[in-house]
Amino acid sequence: MSTRDDMVLAAERLFARFGVDGVSLRQIGAAAGQRNVAAAQYHFGDKQTLLQAIYDFRLSAIDMRRRELLDAVRASGTAGDVRALVEVLVVPLAEQAAAPGSHYVRFLNRMCDHQGRALLPLSEVGPVNSALEVGHLILDALGGTAAGSPTDHGPRARQRGELAGRLIIAGLADLEHRLRPDPDATVDVTADAVSGPDAEPDLDPAEYADGVVDAVVAVLTAPVSARRRPR
Repeated sequence: MSTRDDMVLAAERLFARFGVDGVSLRQIGAAAGQRNVAAAQYHFGDKQTLLQAIYDFRLSAIDMRRRELLDAVRASGTAGDVRALVEVLVVPLAEQAAAPGSHYVRFLNRMCDHQGRALLPLSEVGPVNSALEVGHLILDALGGTAAGSPTDHGPRARQRGELAGRLIIAGLADLEHRLRPDPDATVDVTADAVSGPDAEPDLDPAEYADGVVDAVVAVLTAPVSARRRPR
């Protein structure tokens, strides 16, 4: 693995633990084992470029996996089934959360916090065409059940979609943490915790992901209640 990749992974880990504003480029260089304190700045220039490098490092493989699942769903004739489509969104990210050494989903969760709980501007960070496509298919599959007609996908649909997206990221960030908890360290940012006293090695990631899918489907398909106004 290259020096640049080492720093990308160190940045992913530290941003996941301490937030985007809680880590300096110098700390990232040190965590990657670089003696030159300006190494991260030399390779990336600024923090925004480093954030983009993390997306570039991860997104292609995740998007490719999601595309495989979407193709399988279409081949099976279930492209109109909300649960099948939600699984296409959840499974690749759950598999990433379960990958050895991954802090990527916790990084995504931190990025949502950094942006005021707004979902990531997916079209701007990397190859996520499959996720956007699945999102549109889910809206079409919902029809009038939860969020308006399939032609306008109005404000209620957008609200449900945003809630579902946040739930996916937060739920799978929790899975990643349960598999590899971060220590309560506040001093040594160079430490790489891949396990800890609160780790749950017997946790089944696939079963946990199923629970996230259940919750997301419930959010998307819950009946729309009539708004009650005081007399």
